[in-house]
Amino acid sequence: MPTWTVRHYQRGLLYQRGRFVELLEPGRYRIWPWQAKSIDLVDIRETSQTVEGQEILTSDKIGVRVSLVAQFRVTDPVAARHNVENYLAQLYQDLQLTLRETITGQTLEELMKSRDALSTNIQADVAKRASKYGVELSRVGVKDIVLPGSVRAVFLQEMEADLKGRASLVAARHDLAAARAKANTAKLLQENPHLIRMQELEVLSSLASKSGNVIVVPGLDRLLSREPANAPPSGVSTPPAARDA
Repeated sequence: MPTWTVRHYQRGLLYQRGRFVELLEPGRYRIWPWQAKSIDLVDIRETSQTVEGQEILTSDKIGVRVSLVAQFRVTDPVAARHNVENYLAQLYQDLQLTLRETITGQTLEELMKSRDALSTNIQADVAKRASKYGVELSRVGVKDIVLPGSVRAVFLQEMEADLKGRASLVAARHDLAAARAKANTAKLLQENPHLIRMQELEVLSSLASKSGNVIVVPGLDRLLSREPANAPPSGVSTPPAARDA
């Protein structure tokens, strides 16, 4: 007596004398020979399909080689078995044809700029078709885009020029910021002359803190001999009352 096991990641299609009877859930089933029954197992786990290196001409007549990867799973085992001869082969054909139709309607520049949009458009288009034969398309991604050697050289030159332009722009911005800072500093020093002397004293103090340095300050004797601003003029005596106070 044959025993059939439908695993957790499978669904079974039960047929009797070639006619579909029911969809079997995971479990063990016994079939007697005189019943003329058979079970067709369908894997419902998520898997992937790769569309390798399709040579396609863009709308501006440049040949590119594009590869796709699609992730999908069977959601309707009955439709997957009954609506198409081979759902894996059908999905591959749908991906391949949609990829060609999408790329032939774009220029190379549009293709390179909208790589993510290409994947989204293909998934949206193929998902509608795949649902008719019980397949759910969860993700489509562009695996690779290979350009002719001459086209790659042009793109590399454009990228290099773009990077140089960005570097020049950043350098110009830094130069402009530095010039503005210098102008602001000059204006501040012009309005506050004493700041220059303060900066000089800070530099001298920093140099003097290092051992072995001898700092010579011109006019230091005149600075030390200068009388305080509130001292009485020379030759003027202080009144007794002020002294007593």
